[in-house]
Amino acid sequence: MVSNASSGSSNEETLRAVQNALKPLGEVSSLQPSAGDSPTDELTSAVDGTDLVVVAGGDGTMNHTVNALANRLDDFTLAVVPMGTGNDFARTLGLRDDPVAVASGLVDGRERVVDVSRASGPGVERLFLNACMGGFPVRVNQEIDEDTKKRFGPLAFWVGGLKAAADLTRSTVEVAGARVEEVVAVGVGNGRTCGGGIEVWPHALPDDGSLNVCAMPADTIPAALKLAAKVKGASHEELEDVFTSSGRRIEIWSEPPVEFNVDGELVGLKTPATFEIVSSIRVRVPAKSSS
Repeated sequence: MVSNASSGSSNEETLRAVQNALKPLGEVSSLQPSAGDSPTDELTSAVDGTDLVVVAGGDGTMNHTVNALANRLDDFTLAVVPMGTGNDFARTLGLRDDPVAVASGLVDGRERVVDVSRASGPGVERLFLNACMGGFPVRVNQEIDEDTKKRFGPLAFWVGGLKAAADLTRSTVEVAGARVEEVVAVGVGNGRTCGGGIEVWPHALPDDGSLNVCAMPADTIPAALKLAAKVKGASHEELEDVFTSSGRRIEIWSEPPVEFNVDGELVGLKTPATFEIVSSIRVRVPAKSSS
């Protein structure tokens, strides 16, 4: 079991309960990688001899794990127990927000296959499972520190949003043959949500072999407020200026450059950027998960 002490809802008591819930699956070894960059060496050593890797954490912990095991993903089945701030990948899989209940459900769980995608740009290449968001959401990421995540949980994204709204940088974006002006946010999703449950890609499926892209413009403050309300209600695709498309490979150019997070992690990815499905992975979920 891989965990992260800085994940939004991580605590020792819950981790012990999760570990106990997993024991019917066999011997449970626990690893909490050292702080810092992706813990590749620790993870690759720890998973030798196992066929199920359970990630007790959020989207960032799952992303670090997938990238650390990138060359061996066919050797394992992964599972996620939601203990992060946003838990968007867990939400995409239809998991409950109770980590102990999810862990218990894995015992008699089922396997499904999920697309694995790669995000690449100048000097950066990283796998992702759920989503990459650029523009305003990156400013939100920059305004949220670990203390804010611990104090506010999923509300941390709204706290960061209020701080970031003071500077809405706009870009001209070219994607899928379209040119979209005054874009404040653009994202590529394999899952439906980012930012702790915001349905940017309401029709996305994590196993359909296709990525979904959404570019959202707002040329004035009133337009930005209208867009925000529509996004909150997952009805932003109704707006005439919002651009959506899908495909196995998405290329995005912009001026000025847009920075993207990758499964919520800031890794220095900027346009021009390419997002493409490159493989798939087996994921164990509770039998009664909703998707």
